[in-house]
Amino acid sequence: MAHAPPTQLGPSIAPPPPAAPSRDSTLESAGQAADIFDLYGANEESMTGSWEEPMGALYEDCEAVQEQPGQIPETTPNINIITSPPAPPSPSHSQSPSHSRPHTPIKHRFPSIISPRTDSTANSPVRYSDIQRLSPANTGSKRGSMSTGIFSGTDGTRSQTSVAASSRYPGEEEDAFHVRSTYARLGGEGVHGDGWDQGVERTRGGPTMADKRMTVFPPSKNGDIGEKERRFLASLDRYGFVNDPHRNRSESRVVSIPSSSLIKIPKMPITSSLSGKPPAQPNNNFVPSSDPGPTPKPPKSSRTDPDAEMKAKRKEGERVKKWGKMMKVKRRDGGGNIIEWQWSRDGEGAKLANRVYKGIPDRWRMAAWWTLAEEQVQKWNGKGKGKSTAQQLISDYTEAVNLPSSFDVQIDLDVPRTISGHTMFVTRYGTGQRNLWHVLHAFSQLCPTCGYVQGMGPIVATLLCYYDPERAYSLMVRLHDVYGMHEIFEPGFPGLLEAFYVQERLMEWLIPDLYQSFQRNMISTTAWGTKWYITLFVNTVPFSQQLRIWDVLWMEGRDAIIITSLAILWSFRDLLAAPNSSFESILSLLSSYFVPEDEGVFMQWIKKVLSQKKVREKMDGWRMEWKTLAKEGKSGSALL
Repeated sequence: MAHAPPTQLGPSIAPPPPAAPSRDSTLESAGQAADIFDLYGANEESMTGSWEEPMGALYEDCEAVQEQPGQIPETTPNINIITSPPAPPSPSHSQSPSHSRPHTPIKHRFPSIISPRTDSTANSPVRYSDIQRLSPANTGSKRGSMSTGIFSGTDGTRSQTSVAASSRYPGEEEDAFHVRSTYARLGGEGVHGDGWDQGVERTRGGPTMADKRMTVFPPSKNGDIGEKERRFLASLDRYGFVNDPHRNRSESRVVSIPSSSLIKIPKMPITSSLSGKPPAQPNNNFVPSSDPGPTPKPPKSSRTDPDAEMKAKRKEGERVKKWGKMMKVKRRDGGGNIIEWQWSRDGEGAKLANRVYKGIPDRWRMAAWWTLAEEQVQKWNGKGKGKSTAQQLISDYTEAVNLPSSFDVQIDLDVPRTISGHTMFVTRYGTGQRNLWHVLHAFSQLCPTCGYVQGMGPIVATLLCYYDPERAYSLMVRLHDVYGMHEIFEPGFPGLLEAFYVQERLMEWLIPDLYQSFQRNMISTTAWGTKWYITLFVNTVPFSQQLRIWDVLWMEGRDAIIITSLAILWSFRDLLAAPNSSFESILSLLSSYFVPEDEGVFMQWIKKVLSQKKVREKMDGWRMEWKTLAKEGKSGSALL
């Protein structure tokens, strides 16, 4: 049955020219063609002609499909044109009116185009005009119903692109929408050289149009990787970093934590040796001195002895087997994949704690962290999302990822500088950076008080090394609610100041000489400790050491971070409390990148201090003491 031609909503579409020789195309949609067109730009003369030919052909194809009488048999391939509105041009690149293409949605030009709803009703096609009902402007729509099945890429895989991600919400700023829609679009197209190439900037500043690269490439049957990619992959360590433990350090120095300084374990005294004594008089002489102060030793060469390396591998293999006996499957999904673990009898009691402090084997780290976090949830009595099940948190992420956030632009600025030298995050807009942006974007909507702070990025990046975005988001919620990071992140950082107070009391009781040195040189904990606490030691110690600190964090809670800070201070107590130490030398040392001589010795010191009952009792008491001071308005004078 013939149909009336659709109402013309856009520019006149000329009929196609005579048939040209057949040419294979790798573009999955007209939206992708528009993106590539925008990517390379065009002059005014060629713009109209280059668009009229393919768009006219698409229009005639749709008309031909409509005019076929009867129902299409099920055996006939259902060839649908799936379109995604292209991301708007970057606000940072101004365009003259003569070079800007008016955006007319494809659904208006071709009202008969249909798209399968693959998320819930894959067998029931829905017309593109029906998608208007799912628009963000329709506030009555269910939040989780905005996603549609949009396929892109040469392999036909489903992308994360959605109608909500490609639609601008009322009140959403233009810059924020440009960022959000760009990440959504590139999630479907991918980017060139993901995992080894630096990529190009697309949401701000960045290269000129001539320097930009296409994101949709023709399929290639060549399975070999290029020489540049081969060299980059060969340079990576076991964790995915460029194999240089001291790579491009921005810190003033890289220092070694000597194992000899960690042999002695402090014991909590009955009273502080400084009790009743006046504070040390501050040194008001700020005249620069030629004496650089005590100098710590640099770390030894990163080259490992082959015999020692083989021994370490054998030891790790033995520990992997032990952890395999400690954990057992708790639940599987419908496809038989393991989604939850639990401890076996071998993983209960003191044996678990001992093995966590020895370091969780990397093969079991994902399962162990998740299980330890879920144990903390069962013990937690607070309010908020922390009590939600993992499945509920995953569902929350799926909904939040398509909603706008007022922090989108700032998150986009921070993403490329979060972790350098890691294969997951080296490519601009690569899979790792897109996942990082999406998790931070969703997490910024969780707590109206905290929103987003810069320290969240390194934490999420670490989690993404082991988890998919949904589970990384879930663990961020656990850290926020159950592990007390809400107080660390919220404005004013009350939890951070509380941690500083507890740490300073530990210094006063266990390292009184160091405490007096800080008083004398007027060293404020906020001047050097903020980075340690707010990023959980990311980029402060080597990644392998950071992971072992996190092993203990998931089991012991936030006390592990305070005692880790104390361990570093204890290691350099002789230098920091030396008579010739100064304001400059102390801050320079505490701003260093710390490389333990022996990670096991470092972690055993933390274990022996944290396992002291008196230490835990004092820490709990000092927390209550700080809350009282804060309530009475006396907290301002309680810190160094």
